[in-house]
Amino acid sequence: MAQKQKYRRTLNILEKSKKQSQFDYTEVFRHIRTNIEFSNVDNPIKSIAITSSQPGEAKSTTSMNLAFIFAAKYQKVLIIDCDLRKTMLHKYMKLSNSYGLTDALINYGKTHRFTDEYFQTYQHPSFSGLLYVLTAGIHVPNPSELLSSDTFKEYMKVLKQNFDFIIIDCAPIGAISDAIPVGNAVDGTIFVVSAKDTKRKDAAQCVDLLKRSNVNVIGSVLTKADSGSGSYHYYY
Repeated sequence: MAQKQKYRRTLNILEKSKKQSQFDYTEVFRHIRTNIEFSNVDNPIKSIAITSSQPGEAKSTTSMNLAFIFAAKYQKVLIIDCDLRKTMLHKYMKLSNSYGLTDALINYGKTHRFTDEYFQTYQHPSFSGLLYVLTAGIHVPNPSELLSSDTFKEYMKVLKQNFDFIIIDCAPIGAISDAIPVGNAVDGTIFVVSAKDTKRKDAAQCVDLLKRSNVNVIGSVLTKADSGSGSYHYYY
């Protein structure tokens, strides 16, 4: 019961947003989910990274909302905080960060065995199954090296075998390059652009950097844009 109350208090962004305006946020993210699913028919997208050019562009909010909407359809959905320098996901979701991704990677590097002890879970009536959360974990002095390691690549392959869909909240690519090795380990990357904060030149340079690094950029989400019927719209 306490878990459900915590969810209602901190996670029900879609319903709160819907009440604040006449714009149907749930339908927006459901539409994005459909576009992701059909972005590559021959090689279905089962894991995505979310990045942007700079902080404050609603990247993490987009990641969480997508996690909620995917959890409404799939049994086992996982959201990961890969912004290891500025760990925020656990704060937004009111979770502990005493253990998480860094701990899981250190353990996997030693044992090469998958364990679910580092995951936290959420349940909600709207979910088809469970939403799993892997927070950033303990601070490490070398985030880039950790995310570029063979251990991270192997661990991602194992995660894909154990979850129906994976969403990774990455650091902004305009600040550091961590989103590149993460993008190379997933099926596709979504680039978040803020209508109020992102400079066109910065966005173009960041997307170009991702593509030159062989990251599969499957689309963009536009946030903080006036749409007439609400304060949030998107393009994909």
